[in-house]
Amino acid sequence: MESKISVIGITGGFGSGKTTAASFFESKGFPKITLSGFLEKEAKKRGLLITRKNLQDIGNQWRRRQGGGILAKKALGFAKERGAKKIVVDGIRNIKEVEEFRSERFVLIAIEVSDEARFERLKKLKRREDLDWELFKKLDRRDMGESEESFGLQLRACMEMADIHLINEGSMAEFKKKLDKLLNQYES
Repeated sequence: MESKISVIGITGGFGSGKTTAASFFESKGFPKITLSGFLEKEAKKRGLLITRKNLQDIGNQWRRRQGGGILAKKALGFAKERGAKKIVVDGIRNIKEVEEFRSERFVLIAIEVSDEARFERLKKLKRREDLDWELFKKLDRRDMGESEESFGLQLRACMEMADIHLINEGSMAEFKKKLDKLLNQYES
């Protein structure tokens, strides 16, 4: 029988600190898999720009055709092909992904941050020059699952399923201290 992989899953709104958290765990020996990486690869294959909307659309198409857990299956397959015993997964946004990962040794962390703080962080990152409050709220509503089909984005539901809720309103140092404490608890 195949041994289970230890999986730390991370969910949260864009700008919440998911990538920072995933990179932290990666620095502690957990190979990092970003679910949107599979979507970016597909967008490039299709000759599409890498935009949040295009990635959301591709993800929805895949989930509609191949089931809600398709990105989790791809991540686990990728990890197992490489012989990984533990991984951190950045960007869980559908409850079927959570269910798929629960077949392994899995803990789901929801990173919670106010909308205002996330918006300010994103403005500083300058990933999108056109990001204003209205566009931020529109993209966030779609991510959260408002008006989405069952195969679509369900971030709010994923956050509700989380085993751990981590507040990230403070400094980077405070956030990393929380992550370190969490990792120590996870590994004990």
